This record gives sequence, structure tokens and C-alpha cells, in this order.
Amino acid sequence: MITITRSFLRHLRAVLRRALRITGRDAGPNLLFITGADGLRIQTRNTHAAVEHHTTGDFPAERICVPFALLTDCEGTKAEPVNLEQEPGGKIVARWTDNKIPQVVQYDSRLEESPILPVVPSAMAENDAGLWPALADAMEIAVTDSARYALTCIQLRSEGGRIVATDGHQLLVQRGFDFPWEGDVLIFRSTLFACKELPADGPLRIGKSDEWLVLQTGPWSFHLAIDKDRRFPKTEDFVRRPETASTRLTLAPGDADFLADAIQRLPCEADDCNQSVTLDLNGKVLVRARSSDSKVPTELVLSRSETSGEDLRFAINRKYLARALKLGLRELCMYGKEVPAQAVGENRDYIWAMLSGDTAIKPSNKAVRIDSCNGSSQTADETATATTVSPPVTTASTLPAASTPTANRSVHTMTKSNRFQTPSAIDENGNGSANGSNGNNGHASVVSEPADLIDQAEMLRSTLRTAASQASELIAALKQQKRTARSVQSALATLRQLDRVAM
Repeated sequence: MITITRSFLRHLRAVLRRALRITGRDAGPNLLFITGADGLRIQTRNTHAAVEHHTTGDFPAERICVPFALLTDCEGTKAEPVNLEQEPGGKIVARWTDNKIPQVVQYDSRLEESPILPVVPSAMAENDAGLWPALADAMEIAVTDSARYALTCIQLRSEGGRIVATDGHQLLVQRGFDFPWEGDVLIFRSTLFACKELPADGPLRIGKSDEWLVLQTGPWSFHLAIDKDRRFPKTEDFVRRPETASTRLTLAPGDADFLADAIQRLPCEADDCNQSVTLDLNGKVLVRARSSDSKVPTELVLSRSETSGEDLRFAINRKYLARALKLGLRELCMYGKEVPAQAVGENRDYIWAMLSGDTAIKPSNKAVRIDSCNGSSQTADETATATTVSPPVTTASTLPAASTPTANRSVHTMTKSNRFQTPSAIDENGNGSANGSNGNNGHASVVSEPADLIDQAEMLRSTLRTAASQASELIAALKQQKRTARSVQSALATLRQLDRVAM
């Protein structure tokens, strides 16, 4: 009798379906359970892969072959025991309890055993735990179907320990691994490396036989079929040196997190299959997008990030930018509008093609801007208004000083900040005082001569006219702010709706 648990069978099924590339209609290969002095081994194999799980221990010698359907029949979320027994008469019986209710399933014992597992090569190299997620990242780029090149595979190159993946539109090159063979190896696209049931924190041993790539991690051994017939495209010429870039963008960590969270929620043209966004690097870092039903773009302002080199505005597919962020790449190098963009890191480069320059969205004064520092939203007009329009302050200091000769009077004017400027006080001899003081504790002396009173009245009238003009400008700015506030609310409502759709 061989005993395993229902939760382990569930775990085993999840891994085997990915490794063996079993679809919903595929019955799957038979499983061989072998026990002995060295423990329990569970083995299976098909044309795509061969897998073994080894549990150490000392068990009575036994060998039982069961169909793959056993995993579906007996799996569960709890660690309840499942007993496999080979009974006289040619039957394999599996017994367990489900919520205290006994369950029994019988299988034919005359099943054909899967072929013996491939031999593990003598040359195996140990890599750290980073190799497993690196393979997972590469597999996400490989396509499911390709006629000309082996784009359904990833390439493992012994030179530089490189993992290379491309779909013809994007390219990921990762370096610094130890591969104990000469030349290149192609392995088919697999979702195995994204399996959460596998250990991801331990070392990973890798090697190659004539037909198989061998990976060992924890109790698992995987033999993945090698594609020896097709060619992988030449990719070396697409990787450029960062120092030759004409424009470089360095994303601050906070901006990178903000952009990764917001980029998929930006508006988009309904018929835009490329899901394009515009990067505008002009001393500032702006990510711009627009929906088909609005002429007003939305801009993400990455105020903590920096650019260097030539100003550049270009359109790219947002999913590629999102992938660069997911890969942890924070430096983006551009070599011109018609040359692929390249995100660079310590041991990896991610390259993708730009979109046509005609699709880049131009700046707009009415654009809704969202700043990465505080998440606040305002239009470009509001940004300008916030720095150029301030309400007038009516105080005694804004009035002209009395007893001032007409020829030396100072008139209130508007500066670039639209703030009233307080004229310097003028003393009785026509000399100005920078602090507005004329010897009376900073207060203007009031002289009651009739001519001076007339002059003061005229100047007061001029001041009031200026104030009235300024009030009109302020009212107009407030009306514009009210209109743009509605645009902001509409844009935020669109983002929230997109967020709900994404969820």
C-alpha cells in the first residue's frame, strides 16, 4: 500500500499539467508510483516533458501504475490520506474519506507504464533562485504559434549565460547564468515556471542531454524537450550600448510604482489595437493618453524622474512599457524616433519597437494632469493659472503715498505673478524709500492741501480701475477653473470606470 495526501495530489496535478502541457481535452499520461529504501518516486512522461517527484524515506518496495485521472478523482484541499492498493484480480483501489464519508475508486492494473525517464546528465550547473523567475519572464514573451522562426521557444545561450526571448515585436535578454554546455539550446514555451506550487527560493540545477533540458529544484526533476529543428532569429544587433542613447529617462522608484499602477487605467482610443501612450520628454517627464470620445488628453506627470539628452516625443504600446516596469527596469534609452526603445538593468535589457510618430499625442493646454507626487488632478491651464493668478489684497500699503509730487508718483502695475506691487514711498523731496517709510513709522503722511486731495482722488480712481480690471480677470479665471474642474471630474470618472472593468 502507498499512502499520499489529497492536498499533495492537488499540488501534483497543478505542476504536471503545466510541465506536460496538458490541455482540457488531454487525458494525460499514466503515473508510476515507486517506493523503496530511497523513498517515494512519482514519475510520468509524454512527448513534451518527463517529470519526477522524489520524497525521501524508507518504504516497503512497491510499484503501482495509475491513470492521470487519479489526481482529479482524489485531490482535495485538506491533508486527508489516500491509500493506493493493488488487489488480486487486476485492480488498483484508491480509498479516502471526504468529510468523514468513505470514498473508493477502482482502476485497471494492466495499464501500460510510461517509458523510463531520461538519464540526468553528468554535467549539471547550480544557479541561484533568480534563474526560475528569469525563465518565467522569458516564457511570457514567447508566442504560442510561429511559422518561420522558433518564436514559440526561448533561447538559452552558453555564451554569457543568456536567456533570450522575442515575439518579433519585443526582445528580452537576461544575462549572468551558468549553463554547462556549448552553443545554444531552444526549449518550447511553457507555463511551468509561473507555477506557484513550485519552490522559488532555493537553488536550481540545470544541464542538457541530447534531447532534453534538465532542471532540478527541491524534490522535482524536469526534463523539457529541446527543439532541434527550427532556427531562432538573430537578436544581437538589437541590443545597443546605453551610453550611445540620444535621450535617456531615469525613473524614480516612486514614479515607477505610480506609473505601473496607473498606466493600464489611462484612457485609450476604441480602435487602437496597440493601446498606445505618448512619452513626452522635454525636461519634464509626461505620459499622455486620450480616449476616442474626448479631445482632452490625460497626462501623468512624473515629477521626480529625470531626463537627459535631446527632447523627444514618441508613442509606444503601453503593454511594453508596463512590462519594462514589471521587470524592474528603471532606465529607458532612446536612440531616435524610428529606433526601438531599450529599457536597461544590471543583467537584463528589454527592447521594443516604437509606434509611428504620427500617433504621438501633442500637448494641450486643456489636458488633465495627474502629478505622481500627490496624485492631484488639474488641467494644464490650471497649472499655469496657479502660478500666475492671485486674488488682489486691498490694504493701506496698496494705496499711493500722500504728499507725493505728481511727477514722481508711482502707479500700481501687474507683474508676471499678477500680484499688486506696492510702490515705494516718495518723500517730500521726491526721494523713494524702499520700505515704504517716510519717517513716520512707515506710514505715509497725509497732507490736507486741496490740490493734493484732488491728486489723491485721481490716483485712487486709477487704482480702483486697476482693481476692477484685475477683478474681471480673476472672475474669468475662476469661471475657467470651474469648467476645467468638470473636465477633471469626467476624466477621474473614466479612470474609475476603467479600473472597475479591469477588476
